[in-house]
Amino acid sequence: SPIMISSLLLYIKTIRYLKPVQIRYRAYYALKKNWRRFVGQESKTRIFSGNIANIDIEHSISHYKSYLGNNKFVFLNKEMAFSDKIDWNYAGFGKLWTYNLNYFEFLHQEDFELDTGLDLINDFIDNYSFINDGLEPFPTSLRIINWIKFLLLNDINDDKINKNIYNQSFILYHNIEYHLQGNHLLENAFALLYSGIYFDDDKLKEKGEKLLFSQLEEQILNDGGHFELSPMYHQLIFFRLLDTINIAKNADYNNNKMLGFLIKKAGLMYSWLDNITFSNMDIPLFNDSSIGIAPSSDKLIKYAKRLGIHNSQKPLNDSGYRRFKGKNYELVVDIGKIAPDYISGHGHNDMFSFVLYIRDVPIIVDTGTSVYGGNPQRRLLERSTESHNTVKVGDFEQAQVWSDFRVAARSYPKIIVDEKTRLIVEYSHYTKKYKHRREFVIGKNNIEIIDTVSPQQNSLSYLHFDNDVYPRINGNKIDLSYCKIEVEGDKIKKKDYLLSKGFGNLKTSKKVEIEFSKRSMVSIDVI
Repeated sequence: SPIMISSLLLYIKTIRYLKPVQIRYRAYYALKKNWRRFVGQESKTRIFSGNIANIDIEHSISHYKSYLGNNKFVFLNKEMAFSDKIDWNYAGFGKLWTYNLNYFEFLHQEDFELDTGLDLINDFIDNYSFINDGLEPFPTSLRIINWIKFLLLNDINDDKINKNIYNQSFILYHNIEYHLQGNHLLENAFALLYSGIYFDDDKLKEKGEKLLFSQLEEQILNDGGHFELSPMYHQLIFFRLLDTINIAKNADYNNNKMLGFLIKKAGLMYSWLDNITFSNMDIPLFNDSSIGIAPSSDKLIKYAKRLGIHNSQKPLNDSGYRRFKGKNYELVVDIGKIAPDYISGHGHNDMFSFVLYIRDVPIIVDTGTSVYGGNPQRRLLERSTESHNTVKVGDFEQAQVWSDFRVAARSYPKIIVDEKTRLIVEYSHYTKKYKHRREFVIGKNNIEIIDTVSPQQNSLSYLHFDNDVYPRINGNKIDLSYCKIEVEGDKIKKKDYLLSKGFGNLKTSKKVEIEFSKRSMVSIDVI
């Protein structure tokens, strides 16, 4: 049928970008799982020697409060109170909520009681054989680090817990997420090295070191940005890198070359984070980014300084972001591709979008991410071209975003002019049916954004305002408290939209749509 053929073509267009290793390991793990189910074989475990290293780590970063006491948890702005028994497989709020429950990051929230933490860890261990999603490699990686940090910071040597962590580490060792790559593979690597240092286990250390070296080389770009191009994921990866440096510096870890490599990468990541973060410590919510998930930039920078990490002070470049500072404004522009070709699941159709802050106040914002799974319509909308401060030409999307984490055909940006006061970028659509060029002219108190579409056709340019900003349209002008915007286009409309202020937290806000067919201009005068 035509629908089946269309679906098949979409899969082919998606799969063609994958690395052979992703396809190979996806097939391998599926076969291994089915074989174990058939023969009744358990995952490989390893006998724990009973020894752990003598390590006195520094305090890390406190986590957001997610354990409310009495078996009550809140993740992704959704609260669940378990009665007398925690269901570690609870799936009522989707898989990401279940993952968060199994990360055990709540062990590191402010004023968390030691006995409560030990009770929760032991409850998990007692129910270990019944746990499903929480034993997947990604939550296992985070849990290994969070448990070890908790034990070290509280000077606890518990044989039952250590034995379980050791077993989890070797199950992870045999189930590394080569098929997913990206941040998943990095989290696996951090956990293996962290655990290897804790147990002084050469096998874990060597695997973690090998993976970290190859993946940090590939995933951390020359300007320090994480290659999945999400400021939130950059914060998360930077946090894990700092934690790994923390344990390596304070243990009898004799691989000085590896430690130096980690410190060098941390300096680059520090630089990028400092460049992308607004003066009030907000980050632009490009691609899959949300509020209340990762540690804040100011906490990360303070932690880096405590560990002796220095800012490499590299200008924004490879990651495809640019930041401009005027007298009273800050502008961050996205001129990069949607994501790495073989791992585009966290990418959005946001080429040439921008975020504007005036006097430390968010004015024009990215619409953010409020959901991963469970609401396909919302997920597709948040990843769509119309949800970003860029131009949608006709009914075309910049890339074929589909499912929750898929991208098929995609367009690529080209930089024409890249200067301090002028930026010109363009892309030819993957269908070859149009070309979009955007020019930013940067002044001390003024920004001009000029769009050209060729051949001319019905197009819409979007401006999404923060929920506390109330634009007033007066002819071809948009009046705001901190600035005045003048528009050249065929028609201007003001509409409502839902702005994500965190997972599951949507606020009704205002956006402006500018209709044009060939050329439009937005001139922003900062007051």
